[in-house]
Amino acid sequence: MRGSGAVALCFALFLAPRGALAFCRTMTCPVPPGFAPQPGQCVPADFASWCASLDPPVSPMPVWWRNACVSYDLQQDASKQVPYDVADAMFAGAFAKWTSIACPGPPTADGSSRVSIDARDLGPVQCDEVQYNQDQGNQHVIIFHDDVWPHDDSSNTLGLTTITYDPDTGEIYDADMEINATVPLSLGDPVPGDGYDLESIVTHESGHFLGMAHTGDGYATMFAIYARGTTTMRTLHDDDRAGLCSIYPPGGARNVDPSVSGGSVPEDACDPTPRHGFSTQCGQPPSKGCAVADSRGAGADLALAVGALTMMVGAARRRVRCAT
Repeated sequence: MRGSGAVALCFALFLAPRGALAFCRTMTCPVPPGFAPQPGQCVPADFASWCASLDPPVSPMPVWWRNACVSYDLQQDASKQVPYDVADAMFAGAFAKWTSIACPGPPTADGSSRVSIDARDLGPVQCDEVQYNQDQGNQHVIIFHDDVWPHDDSSNTLGLTTITYDPDTGEIYDADMEINATVPLSLGDPVPGDGYDLESIVTHESGHFLGMAHTGDGYATMFAIYARGTTTMRTLHDDDRAGLCSIYPPGGARNVDPSVSGGSVPEDACDPTPRHGFSTQCGQPPSKGCAVADSRGAGADLALAVGALTMMVGAARRRVRCAT
């Protein structure tokens, strides 16, 4: 069985006050509508009961990539606003910010203190659909929507990341990202006061891609609300760095739910090939399976889905499908 979730990004007119480390991990169970994370509280107190009440019931556990390196692929048309080469360089830089994080504590036996996850660009793909195929090749596609934002979105989402995962373990099988290019995107400096900084959006969404959820720290890149005209979300903060170190510590372990191998799974050797093989084409036709979806905004101005930012930089959407 497989589950999937989406995360979105929106824009905001303010930032929440700074607090203690408040990082949160994306869970196999969505938080209730209207809930916003706070420092020290990623889910409501009755989260387990909430998850059990869903149809079908969901066992809440954090998501994670098993492989030491994962791939991503920019859709070949990119955007009317963003040429392919510009977008490709921006995503490479965004992923590098996350995968170059140095974690606290003593280095590993080989002297490394870096997080044990990497990202590889497999090049342009023709597929322009968010999908996961259980019987043919896949790609972790990044899509710009120039003309119409295809989601029913009252939160003014700027980006959405959809993840597909094993609901029994939380292992991520697939991740696809959508960027809202129906709004004016800023590609450099200075960012206009009413503009949307693309580097901030893609850095936030890259965090969702790797398993990070929205945080209660208003200064962190993974905060759900983006202030128009700002660039602070381009830069990872202590909260963001601590979050990724908690999932992929140096040495190659994955910190997972305690019900899975006692809470720690060793990484697989680096192989960025997507599950069931790599393809530049969409599945024809897409694989069938049972699916359940939900979506929510997360923030007031940095949002669009499971992994969204609100006008909102990111919101969350999850889908559960029967697949392997």
